[in-house]
Amino acid sequence: MRIKPLLFNNLRSSFANMSIFAKSGMLQAGGKHASGCDLAKFGKCPYTGKMTQREILKALRENGPFKGLPNVRVANLVEQPEAKQGRFDAKFDLEFGDAKVEVCVEVKSTFTPKQVEQIAPWLSQMKAMKDGTAFALVCPAISPQSQRLCIERNVDFMDLAGNVFINVPGKLLLQRVGMEPQKEMSPSFYRNPFSGKSSRILRVLLQKPRAWTLGEIAKELAQEKSTQCAGVSFGVSFSLASRVLRSLEEELLVMRRNSSILVPEPRRLLSRWAQEYKDRYRGYLRRSFKIPNPFGHDLESVRQDLDSRLGRQCYAFTGTAAASRIAPFVDVDSFDFYTSDEAGVKDLREYASTRPPVGPDLRAVYPFDAGVFLYLLPTGDGTPVVSSVQTYLDLFARGGRDLTQAEYLFEKQIAPEWVRR
Repeated sequence: MRIKPLLFNNLRSSFANMSIFAKSGMLQAGGKHASGCDLAKFGKCPYTGKMTQREILKALRENGPFKGLPNVRVANLVEQPEAKQGRFDAKFDLEFGDAKVEVCVEVKSTFTPKQVEQIAPWLSQMKAMKDGTAFALVCPAISPQSQRLCIERNVDFMDLAGNVFINVPGKLLLQRVGMEPQKEMSPSFYRNPFSGKSSRILRVLLQKPRAWTLGEIAKELAQEKSTQCAGVSFGVSFSLASRVLRSLEEELLVMRRNSSILVPEPRRLLSRWAQEYKDRYRGYLRRSFKIPNPFGHDLESVRQDLDSRLGRQCYAFTGTAAASRIAPFVDVDSFDFYTSDEAGVKDLREYASTRPPVGPDLRAVYPFDAGVFLYLLPTGDGTPVVSSVQTYLDLFARGGRDLTQAEYLFEKQIAPEWVRR
């Protein structure tokens, strides 16, 4: 059986980055695909909010995961009776052209990387026992991290945003990823560990990598004081810390050993945070002000004048200015600093407007969370500099040549600190 290439013309025009071709007896779709569910032809993904199993199966019956794939459709869907060991929630025929494969599905409201690891051996066993049948997970939305892990483990999946991976050797290879749901689906316990107060837990884990208990992390944050930030509290509740740690565990970014929490791969956790941080960096820039620099070309001159104008309010250098403390060859194109002193910045802007600029611009950034002031680096002259982890995040987010400086900072300071601990 050969599916004519003509069947896929509409798909090529709708998904410019998707490569689709047919082989004898086999349909294959692969490549880098459309970046979202908001497609001109198919409209926004309608499946949002918490869904019951019956609602998910109804959407599956309506061909939800396969919308936009010509001549690929769900047929003969049968819901299984109440749970018996080894039974799936439903099965259906996935028809493509004149051929079809049987698909048994397990319905999940959410699906994390940890759950992938747990269920992968069982699904592999099912595949081995029944050749020519797909055993797939179906979910309203599956995160990119879970999708990648499923593909690595050869776990079939589909979600209602349109992400699909079905691999039946010799019969069907169907893959479409990069589809984004209109609303992110997360477990009820989930707390985004990469933003706001939640990120303070990450700062502890990455700045002081060792085995921690939940109580020790909460105590560390409650007791941590910044000499530059009078009156600032870094503490978080036990509830928040617990939810963040569980979220990290579900993402396989931390692991538990009895009551202890460990980071098995600190670099992977830092890289994941850096990518998430980069996606939000524009928001930080919208809360920043560029100010002509009337103080000088070197960090020490700028620091002395900022001390006199911002007083003992929170401020600390970041970006290339902070990196220059470690790598003197860094080209400082602006003196970026976090501050909580809005009145002081207003006075600084007024003062700078009356003086000729003599060095790279200043950039005052108002942080979304005081955690940026956690673990300021000790300097002999008292210059306030954010932690090496925060400097890395800001350099990574800026990209370009600053990305090179981020990697240098990691190799020369962050990684050696991890080894020493």
